Amino acid sequence: MYEQSAKWNEYYRELEPERRRELLDELMLTQPDDGANAYRERLFAQRYVDPKRKDGYIDRFLFLCVSFIQIYRSSGFFKGSGRKEITRTWKEQLFDESSGFGEAGERALYWELRNAAARYFKTCQSPGYGRALFGLVQSKEGSRQRKMCQDAWEMSRGMAQRLEREKELKIWTDAVYHSYLAAEPDGERLWAELEAKKRER
Repeated sequence: MYEQSAKWNEYYRELEPERRRELLDELMLTQPDDGANAYRERLFAQRYVDPKRKDGYIDRFLFLCVSFIQIYRSSGFFKGSGRKEITRTWKEQLFDESSGFGEAGERALYWELRNAAARYFKTCQSPGYGRALFGLVQSKEGSRQRKMCQDAWEMSRGMAQRLEREKELKIWTDAVYHSYLAAEPDGERLWAELEAKKRER
């Protein structure tokens, strides 16, 4: 369902907004339109462009990764507010428009979300990620890997299950899961172990 051409893969592998802008312009001129180019353009603008800022890009979708972890952690007793937040986010960030472009639109959304998740997981490779003792002690590799797995699970499958929105959030959970596996060589084992622990509780 999510397969696409090698040329578009290059665009979705690129993490830097400036280079992505160049690739998007080039591909929309040189590649056949699968029906979702207008949606790709809208997603790019929604994700990166801030009219108040003239000197670069922001990344709204990267922020969602952090936001969704917090929704998972705070929605144990207040599922209603979490569901409302997800519904609002899907509309504001144009995710709900993907179906209007058919399979091509859903594919474009999947890869854009996967790109955002990949950018998040890249930040997890930094020495400061998961520091212990109020940030004073650098985390060990094993604990860093487990924290990254927990973050990935909470922002995707964990949130979808807790809010009982697994069907509606499928593209998001697929994108995060596949991006996580691409970023963590031991990801399948760590994910399975985490899910097993969650089931035991």
